[in-house]
Amino acid sequence: MFVSYLIFFLAEGTTLHVSGILAIVTLGLYMTHSGKNRISRESEHAVHHVWGFIGFVAETVIFIVTGVILGTRFLGENDLTYIDYLKTLGIYVVLHIIRFVCIFLHWPLLIRMGYGMSFKQIILSTYAGLRGAVGLSLALIVAASPGIDRYVQDLVLLDVGGIALLTLLINATTTSHLVKYLGLSQ
Repeated sequence: MFVSYLIFFLAEGTTLHVSGILAIVTLGLYMTHSGKNRISRESEHAVHHVWGFIGFVAETVIFIVTGVILGTRFLGENDLTYIDYLKTLGIYVVLHIIRFVCIFLHWPLLIRMGYGMSFKQIILSTYAGLRGAVGLSLALIVAASPGIDRYVQDLVLLDVGGIALLTLLINATTTSHLVKYLGLSQ
């Protein structure tokens, strides 16, 4: 756990000036590749549960903080128009199309790698993919950056927060119906 904080501090608080969140993701990729074999089998289960809980708490805090900031920014005075809100709806749709195209184009590679997805599973993967904590964290960083215009900060918060909200309201509540419709579940 100490290494995670250290990496984040080194990334954000020194002259490196890189994203602490992306540095933590890179650390996670490294640990998955070479660090796992340094953790004993007996400890691995406990470490998994501890990090799962820490991840849950962190995501919850990110969603709460983002909600508070969105509420204060959008209930107060801002330069956003209804067109900006409509564009967020358009981005929501376009993101689904992009996700489908990416998964569909990589379908042969996924099959060769052993994932063996059917076309129905591609549709489900396209629809069920949630967008949330990492994007919201990056949007909060943009919103806290003094060098970025206030309108751009609000627009980034609107788009990322709106996409996360629409994903939770629409996708998360209707995925079970899609699973039944596609015949992927008994």
